[in-house]
Amino acid sequence: MADGKLGLVLSGGGSKGAYQIGVYYALKRLGKLPDIITGTSVGALNGVILVQKDYHKALRLWRTMSFSKVYDETTFSLCENPAIADVYKMYVKSFITEGGMDVDKLKGIFDKLYNPRKFFSSNIDYGLVTYNLSQNKPVFKTKKDLSPDNVKDYVIASASCYPAFKPQKINNDLYIDGGYYDNLPINLAIKLGAEEIIAVDLKAVGFKRTVKTSVPITTISPRNKIVSFLVFDKLKSQEALRFGYNDTMKTFKHFDGNEFTFKKQNLIKNYNRYGQIFEQKVYEILKDLDRGIIGKITSSSIFKSIVKDKVSYKYFNNLVEEAGKCFNFAEDTLYNIRTFNKGLLVEMTKTNAVNLKTITAKIKNRKFKGIIERKSVVKLFYEMIKENNVREAFVFLPVFADEFLIALYLYVIRNKSIIKY
Repeated sequence: MADGKLGLVLSGGGSKGAYQIGVYYALKRLGKLPDIITGTSVGALNGVILVQKDYHKALRLWRTMSFSKVYDETTFSLCENPAIADVYKMYVKSFITEGGMDVDKLKGIFDKLYNPRKFFSSNIDYGLVTYNLSQNKPVFKTKKDLSPDNVKDYVIASASCYPAFKPQKINNDLYIDGGYYDNLPINLAIKLGAEEIIAVDLKAVGFKRTVKTSVPITTISPRNKIVSFLVFDKLKSQEALRFGYNDTMKTFKHFDGNEFTFKKQNLIKNYNRYGQIFEQKVYEILKDLDRGIIGKITSSSIFKSIVKDKVSYKYFNNLVEEAGKCFNFAEDTLYNIRTFNKGLLVEMTKTNAVNLKTITAKIKNRKFKGIIERKSVVKLFYEMIKENNVREAFVFLPVFADEFLIALYLYVIRNKSIIKY
């Protein structure tokens, strides 16, 4: 990044906001403290706490988050405003299917967190976005535009996810969630003087504006599935905190991995140790595999990539992570690759292989989805590979290509010392 004022931009995203505090903690550990913070909706709320340098208050807030209420379709009025109709429809759909929260509780939480003295004396500048429904226009408020008495009004306005929450009234005008105009206010941070940007995009409902400058931008977004933006649950919030921390450390190359997280340099060491042997075994098998079967394998991006590009570092690591998913490893944990591999082998040992006749019958009847456990199929393929009975597995590859590759990976890491190459 360039040397200059650093802007931290926090998007809207409801209960996903816990992720942003995990990001901030990682940035703090890396010495990347912002000079400017801008936010929309929950990003505006988190932004106030971080401007006050009350990180531990924010952490405590999200670690103990545990409230929600369910809305039904009768909660929502019709939208007669074409300027916001598209986003309104997205909000309605989300709230009907996922529920909402009581804005009075949000006000009470803000009252406990907001410290006017700390906020206005902080050397960190601040800005938020809300939308003036009465005048059909976005409203941007920065620290110099705000007073100790109206910060709460505008932050709550920015976070008022209309139509589930009633619009907030300020000076006789009605205001709603800033996501109706800009859910990731990068341009506002640049206007406040940011010369480099770290943007935390929660990928939630709302518009995002085009950035038309050459300011360097690093975007951090959840790589894993995190809690729905309207489900306020402390365990899910704690998980999102860890995801935010891990994703940030991976973005700045201090950890390895994509959806899983490994200590630095772990994955390249794993690839160097096993990649060549794995590639040899794959191509030994592929040379005997009927081209027609290969053509039918369309669902496995890993298999197709290996066939096309060989066993590259990227796709080998994708397979390692797919193995973790297959055996239900926690995705918010920092792993040592040796421990990870040993864990895979232990879990496979505890797994019973699916019966060959059972899997054949279920595939014929198309009843295998959600019924046959992936790890049981992996165990079956592992035993076939071990017994040098691979050809019998070929018929299953169009359906279970990833599981076959996982089994082969497990065979390689367990038997590396006896495989010749």
